[in-house]
This record gives sequence, C-alpha cells and structure tokens, in this order.
Amino acid sequence: MDIFLFIILMICGFVLIPGFYNAIKDNFFNNNNVNNTTKTSVNTVSAPFSYRSEVQNLKNQIEEDKNKLSKYEKQLRENKQIIENLEYGLLEKDELYENLQKKTQKSVDFLTSMISDHNTLQEQLTEKYLKTKKQPAHNEAIRIKEIREISKLHIEKYKLLLYKYEYLLNIFPDLTNYVDSFDSLNNLAEQVQIKSITNFKNEYDHVTKYITKREYQSLNVTERNQLALEKYIKGAKSDWQIGRDYELYVGHIYSTKKWKVEYFGIEHKLKDMGRDLIAIKGNNHHVIQCKYWSQEKIIHEKHLFQLFGTSTIYQMEIGDAITVRPVFYTNTKLSDKAKYFADLLQVEYHENIPIKDFPRIKCNLNKDMDGMETKIYHLPFDQQYDKTKINKRGEYFVYSVKEAEEKGFRRAFRFFG
Repeated sequence: MDIFLFIILMICGFVLIPGFYNAIKDNFFNNNNVNNTTKTSVNTVSAPFSYRSEVQNLKNQIEEDKNKLSKYEKQLRENKQIIENLEYGLLEKDELYENLQKKTQKSVDFLTSMISDHNTLQEQLTEKYLKTKKQPAHNEAIRIKEIREISKLHIEKYKLLLYKYEYLLNIFPDLTNYVDSFDSLNNLAEQVQIKSITNFKNEYDHVTKYITKREYQSLNVTERNQLALEKYIKGAKSDWQIGRDYELYVGHIYSTKKWKVEYFGIEHKLKDMGRDLIAIKGNNHHVIQCKYWSQEKIIHEKHLFQLFGTSTIYQMEIGDAITVRPVFYTNTKLSDKAKYFADLLQVEYHENIPIKDFPRIKCNLNKDMDGMETKIYHLPFDQQYDKTKINKRGEYFVYSVKEAEEKGFRRAFRFFG
C-alpha cells in the first residue's frame, strides 16, 4: 500500500511540476514586459518636458548675452567718446603750444586771458551761486561780477608784461645783470647811452658773467679781465664752448708746426660742411674735423665717411695742384670698423688727444673810422671773438691779458661796473 502511494505521487510530480514551472516562468516574463512598457511610457511622456526646459534655458542665456553685449557696446561708445575728447584736447594743446612758440600777440593774448579766467574762477562760481540760490542776491552777484572783470583785466596786463619781460631777458640775457633793482637800472642809464640793442650788446662787459660785482669794482682792468679768463677756463662750459675750445687747441697744435690755420667751423658754424679747420702749408692742405666727446663714447665710421666726403669736395673745388688730406682729431677713441675705413680711405686720425693749455686771447689788428690802426684783444667770451680772424703779420694768440697789453693791445669795448 505504501509503495503504491509513493508511485502515484511520483507520477503526479512529473506531470504537474513542468506545468507549474512554465506558469511561473510565463508570469515572470509577463511582469518584466509590463515594467519595461511602463518605463518606456513614462520616458515617452517626460521627454517633452525636458526639451522645453532646455529651450527655455537657452532663451534665458541668449537674453543674458544680449544684455551683456548691449553693455559692452555702450561702454565702447563711451570709450570712443573719451578717446575723441582726448585727441581733441591734444590737438588743442599742440595748437596752443605751436602758437605760443611763434610768440605772436594773438597767442600771448589768448594765454593771458586763459590764465586770468582760471585765477578768477572762484569769483565766477560765487556769482553763479548768488544768482541761482533759493533766495537770489542779484545786487551782490553784480558786484562780484564787476570785481571779477576788473581783476581779470589786471591779471591779463600783469601776465602780458611778465611774458614780455621774460622774453626780453631770454633774447638778451646780458640784461639780467641790470634788472635786479632800480639802482642797477639807474646805474646802467648813467654809464652807457643805449642807442640800440646792438650797441648795448657790444658795450656790455661779459667779464661780469665770471666774476662778482665786488671783484669787478675792486680790481683794475688787467686783473679783473685775467681773473675772468681764468674762471672761464676752469669753469663749466656748454657743449658748444667745449667743442670750440678743442678746435682752437688743435689749431694751436698746427700753428706751432708753422701751418696757417683757418678756423672754418668757428667762423661758419652750422654751414661748415664738416670742416672744422683747414690747415695750409705750401701745397699741402689738411681738412680737419674735431670731436671732443665723453670718454665713454666711441667714434663710428659715419664720421670718417663725412670727413672723406667733404675733403673730396674740397679737392674738387681747389684743384689737383693741391694735395688734400683729411685728418680726424678726437679726445676719445675710434671703433675698429672706423679705423678700418680710415685706413682704407686714407684718413689720418689722432685719438685720445685731450685739451691741454693753449693761448686763447686773440690779438687783432684793424682800422678805426679814421683809418688809424687799432690793436684790440678779444677774450673767449667777448662779443666779436668768433668773428675775429688771426691771420695777419703782427696778430697773435696769447696766454694772458698782461702779455696782450705788453704788446700794445687793449679790450674791445667801454668799461662800466
């Protein structure tokens, strides 16, 4: 009985279990399909909402960028306006400066008016305030306006006279010695009759630039002229004075060797064509260029080219019968390339030649209005020094005032102090 029951159960198991398994499997897969379908449906439904959000975000970003662009364009317009104003201001400044450089009456009048407007600005603001405050004070505003106009007029006149005065001193710096007080002006009027500016410049004693008034008044003529010369030699000089002294020194070197020297650069200045000196001995002519520079500087080849060029032109002008040689003098040194071209072009050069003591006083022979011979000496700071040539028999360069006077020479102008 028991065995029979067991067999029946086994047969039922084999029949029922596969069906139960299939039912469970079908149920599982059906559930998965339902879930996937649900998810797809949800995603399909939510997708349009996501796209709308992104589109709105893009619209917001575009609007924000438009606002930024608008701000940048506004700032750009403002910057352009600022630049235009600055350019106009610079143009106006340059125009004003150019007019002032011309020193015309119109430009000076404009400047004085502008300064007076600036100096009376406070009165102008006060006048405006009195007119526009809650309880205007018209009478007081009128009074302030009258004061401002009178002040403006006086300031313009003062500035105009000041500019004329300063401009006059700039043109004729010698006047500075006589305008420090009314006593000095009276002294000047008593001692010299100024018929013209040229007359004044010729009669003015340039010695007073180098010695004190006490020295000028206490020393005799020889002593004060010598003292002024010594102070000039030892004192500070302009670049032009240093260059001139160097040319005179090189000329002295040639003179001691019996060369006749023409100080072409000193006499012709900017029109010297690069010929500072022309030294002549027989048929030999030296065209000399002198450079007295800072020791740190070096002479480059362009200066040798200029000297060679002007010497070649000089040779063409004077003819082949004369032997012309370019010569270069400097207190500093030449670059290696400059030396190479100097040798190639046969330019004689002397480097590291300093200024040593040499005679600076020019003793000149001339004739006065009556045809009588005059013997005049000129100091380096005298009015006619550069124009005076020393090329006749009986003319000299000497070291001291005493030596010049012993040879019968005197100063070139009246003395006053």
